Amino acid sequence: MRITHLLLISSFLLLLLPATIAQTNDIASEKTPKFIKYLDVRLENGAMLSNGSDLGDQIVNSSYYNGLDLRLGFRKSDPKDVYSNVYRKPYIGIGWYSSTFHNENIGSPNALYFFITAPFKYQPDKKLTFSYSGAFGLSYNFNPHDSEDNPANVFIGSYRNCYVHLALTMDYKLSDRFEANASLGFKHFSNGAFKLPNSGINLIPMTVALRYRLNKEEVPDEQVILDPYKQHNLINVTYSAGSKNYDAGERNYLKSTLGVNYLKQINYKYRVGLGVDIFHAAGALDRNDSDKSNFSKSVSLAVVGSWEWAITQKLYAPIGVGVYVHRNKENGEREVYYERVGLRYRFADHLCAGLTIKAHAGVADMFEWTIGYTFHNDRNFK
Repeated sequence: MRITHLLLISSFLLLLLPATIAQTNDIASEKTPKFIKYLDVRLENGAMLSNGSDLGDQIVNSSYYNGLDLRLGFRKSDPKDVYSNVYRKPYIGIGWYSSTFHNENIGSPNALYFFITAPFKYQPDKKLTFSYSGAFGLSYNFNPHDSEDNPANVFIGSYRNCYVHLALTMDYKLSDRFEANASLGFKHFSNGAFKLPNSGINLIPMTVALRYRLNKEEVPDEQVILDPYKQHNLINVTYSAGSKNYDAGERNYLKSTLGVNYLKQINYKYRVGLGVDIFHAAGALDRNDSDKSNFSKSVSLAVVGSWEWAITQKLYAPIGVGVYVHRNKENGEREVYYERVGLRYRFADHLCAGLTIKAHAGVADMFEWTIGYTFHNDRNFK
């Protein structure tokens, strides 16, 4: 059985851990490394939520969810690093996830993802501490909906989907380098309406884990007073594109967005502002038989309030709420407002790229693969 395999794999990894520890100690340099590394082995069990349909209820009742997570995290050792102090010595890293629902209609999904874990207060000498974590990545190995071969999967229509996991965690220090933790969270799989159906798979997982610090050094519990933040303005010009499926089993169409946003960065964490989004939906004439002009059928316009959460100097999460000035319901714009959230990375100082998901009242409209240019004069990191 799949869960037996997962337990065997995790047990094997834990048995190998002493050898990894010894090897790490042997090659450790006397000089403090730039990053302190952590290895997490995590086991999950939890409840799957229905989409409210009869078939969805049947799938939930016949499924039993288990998961295995492996994470490699990095915490900066420099006690004066700006964002290490802003977020109380967080650690950021990559993870691999494997799960089973014991149900062939859903499949046995895996995922590769980025994560950040931040303590509410960094207290390395305390036995019991608390933290929060967020993860975002790409999942695969689903058995998608097919009207003939797999009609029972009414949750998701694609083999590959996005992966989101949010959690609150309680950590207990077992020794100088070992920690045990337990967390309660929310996990979501969705394809952003790339292939219908796409009500998504939602889980409430409980996780138990063992964490080991691979380096003998720990980040010093040193309080650093940061320089007052010099507020400055930014202008983001972005272009986004994605593929949207309007009807299950039918072809996909390109949707694209041109966005211009004016923001003010008010501190090390947050930027706020207003902007304009211009949307173009290919194939609009196939869906809209109204008397509108061809241009009006294809193009929509919205005003958007933007908030950017800076995770590091270059990595940030764009969050927005937009209100349509002109919209087309036939192009999937089902509400007068929409939401946007995702991740972007700024490289070469001004260029950025990333992935966001746009939704209407929580129902996905599209994934937006984004490139952009930011006009700014940030004097805080010169």
